[in-house]
Amino acid sequence: MTAVESHSPSPSPPVWQAVIGLEIHVQLNTRSKVFATEASGFQKNPNQHVSSISLAHPGALPSINQECLQLAVLMGLATNCKIHQHCHFARKNYFYPDLPKGYQLSQDQTPICYEGKLSFPLQDGSSSTIRIHQIHIEEDAGKSIHDQHPSQTFIDLNRAGVGLIEIVTEPDLRTAIQAGAAVAEIRRIVRYLGVSDGNMETGNLRCDANVSIMPVGNKEFGTRVEIKNINSISHVIKAIEHEIDRQIQWVEAGNSVIQETRTWNVDLQRTQPMRDKETADDYRYFPEPDLLPVFISDEDILASKARIPPLPAERFIRYHHTYGLPLNESMALIEDRTFSDYFESLLDLNQTPKASANWLLGSVRAHLNEHQLSIDEFVLQPAQLNTIIELIQSGQITHHAAKEQLLPAMIKQPQTAALELARELDLLIESKQNELEAAMDRLIEKFPNETARYRSGKKKLLGFFVGQLMREFKGKADPKEVNQVVRTKLHS
Repeated sequence: MTAVESHSPSPSPPVWQAVIGLEIHVQLNTRSKVFATEASGFQKNPNQHVSSISLAHPGALPSINQECLQLAVLMGLATNCKIHQHCHFARKNYFYPDLPKGYQLSQDQTPICYEGKLSFPLQDGSSSTIRIHQIHIEEDAGKSIHDQHPSQTFIDLNRAGVGLIEIVTEPDLRTAIQAGAAVAEIRRIVRYLGVSDGNMETGNLRCDANVSIMPVGNKEFGTRVEIKNINSISHVIKAIEHEIDRQIQWVEAGNSVIQETRTWNVDLQRTQPMRDKETADDYRYFPEPDLLPVFISDEDILASKARIPPLPAERFIRYHHTYGLPLNESMALIEDRTFSDYFESLLDLNQTPKASANWLLGSVRAHLNEHQLSIDEFVLQPAQLNTIIELIQSGQITHHAAKEQLLPAMIKQPQTAALELARELDLLIESKQNELEAAMDRLIEKFPNETARYRSGKKKLLGFFVGQLMREFKGKADPKEVNQVVRTKLHS
């Protein structure tokens, strides 16, 4: 016998699993900065709102903006966080050209909010949950402007010292789609609460993503890479997807991922190295000596709880799962609080979610988009729009006439009642039984072939005759009455 050398099969390459955590910076919607009295917000003229406090001149003492504390607590409660009732601020030391003090006032050991969780809807109608590690208050840096000179960078310090909260999640996400949905939900919440306008294009909400990979089934995470300052939901998804693919290719080529900070290059659609990733030791945190510790009372927390409205995830569940509205309609209805509030007001009046959603997401939104208006600038109040819905439901006007004629007329004359305008426009439906029957007799004579085919079993031709009859009466006949007459005549 000839000995045959046995070979064990080569192990199959691992299937990789991404591990993703988020750090979301939210610029707080306050009139003044977090530790100084100059105005916050965007200014046309650079370096206009800067003070000795923001620049940390010797002897200049900061003081905490109470409204920043309130907004941070509000966001913490909305994300099911615990509140540190005794907390203090710290100096986070690092050099950056648009950080004039050489340190940032932030929080370290006692973040104002901690151990929360956030549930959010996904594109397929399911939901996911991410734990919130902490939410802390800090000040923003200035802005470096790189496109004004071929070889120099300009610095605008208007933003330096503006109040931020940083929302730090646990590494609970596993896909880029989940990460995008989580950022979208946080953006909705800050807008619902009035914490921030959440505008990512202007930098009022910025996302950093920490991404690593590990073989499926592993419990030990890989080396994480931070992607800084991603400024849109779509870029969050694309940047994370690219970074996951980059790390997999890098590791499968026999290399090791290094801990670093990268940036997302929109033009090239890839992440690029920025610098080595700093650690907490690099920042040399120590308690801020010029700020007293902060105490948040039970009464403060209760007052903040009372300010929290129904949040977008809660409304999504009700719209999609309770009312049965389609996923895309439910998501569109929760995106903006004022739009959702308008929908809620309609529901209070008519209890017809589908009809209300159709009007808001159809004709009303088309009008708003055409004229670049928000829903709070719409001339018709919910009660006025509801009168149109009631006229349709009571059979006094057709949906087509309401959409094409009555709604535009009401927008032009919002002080005039819907019923009065419908009369003026001759849109009200009256019973036309005898006229409909006579007209249907004429149609049967005019279309003998179609009549014969219907009677031989081609039932889809019913719609043909209904359309012909409605066209003859210019949409002013009752659709139910039209259908009844057509069926009766065709079966006689």
